[in-house]
Amino acid sequence: MLIITWRTAIFFVCALPGVEILDPGQVVYSETRTNGVVGRGVILECGPTLPDVYIWGFTKPGTDTIRAIVYNFGKGPKIQKLANDLGNLTVISNSASLSIEKLPLAAEGVYTCQHILRPLFHGLSVTRLPFVITLTVPVTKPYIVMSDSSPVEGTSVTMRCGLENGTGPINYKWEQESRESQLTTVAEIYDDNRLNVTDVNRNHTGWYRCIRISYVNISGSFPVGPDQPQIDVTPYSVTERGYSALERETVSLLCQASSNPPSQYVWFYNNSQVYAGPQYTINRILRMHTGHYACLAQNTYLNTRSRKTITLTSEGLTNITKIQKGQETANNSIFICQGSHIASNEIKSCSVRTCKCKTKSTLFTLRSTKGQ
Repeated sequence: MLIITWRTAIFFVCALPGVEILDPGQVVYSETRTNGVVGRGVILECGPTLPDVYIWGFTKPGTDTIRAIVYNFGKGPKIQKLANDLGNLTVISNSASLSIEKLPLAAEGVYTCQHILRPLFHGLSVTRLPFVITLTVPVTKPYIVMSDSSPVEGTSVTMRCGLENGTGPINYKWEQESRESQLTTVAEIYDDNRLNVTDVNRNHTGWYRCIRISYVNISGSFPVGPDQPQIDVTPYSVTERGYSALERETVSLLCQASSNPPSQYVWFYNNSQVYAGPQYTINRILRMHTGHYACLAQNTYLNTRSRKTITLTSEGLTNITKIQKGQETANNSIFICQGSHIASNEIKSCSVRTCKCKTKSTLFTLRSTKGQ
């Protein structure tokens, strides 16, 4: 076990089993600041050569506690469990340097490498190397939200450039594409995602796009898609023929296809249009609803479309009723009824056996009563 402590007076005490170090030698301090990007990687170098002993520690922002993530006491590196929360961490071969891939937000903090070298001359060389990693998040693909999608001339409209993630400061560039396909830069705004258009007139007609610019990356709301639609059916079961639902259930069909501008959806049943919108609901589905359902996703800006078709059957079994015996039914006969449906591989059956009746004789004795 290696115990390393340090104080503000720049004093180190290093202890190994059976070894007492009275003179720690020259202590070297340095600090490196690194800007990392979430999802990418960094390399933290701990000296030009492989030291005899080294420990990597990690300190979360806002705390003073250093927790070990890797150590090597001369028998190879030992990676601790905490390292799993900091990304794909590995030790570079024949060195004490770290490689961290796919950085998560939790990897932000101070990484400290302490290593000890035994030089040829008297004493030890102790080095402490802190690395301060500050993480940034790339801007994701933005989208535009309008206060009024169909403004009237003379009114005002506000367009907001929204996105899910991104580390600021962010610059916003707004572009307008006219009906003649001419692209014009409308505005460049620093750290404000809103574009206000006052006194709207017909010259403002056209497609608008926003471009977000940070020192990490650039992302714009450029028109793309639609991708191949994804259809989700609830509730359902899967058969060889496709999706299946029980009769009299309410079935929901949800279609999603990534696109910018957002996709417009049309539903078809056996090649006939039945609904416009992303979610189509069938209340109390029956066998008559069995067939092919297709979702058509359209990008009206690019005039592109994509389509996906599924087969949906309504599973229901014919009611099975026990056969009632009649006067002509022979005694001890067995009757079997089987019911099946095209949407199910299961066959249900029931049976009934007529009774084997025995003839019973009843003796009636007639008596005469005298005097009557």
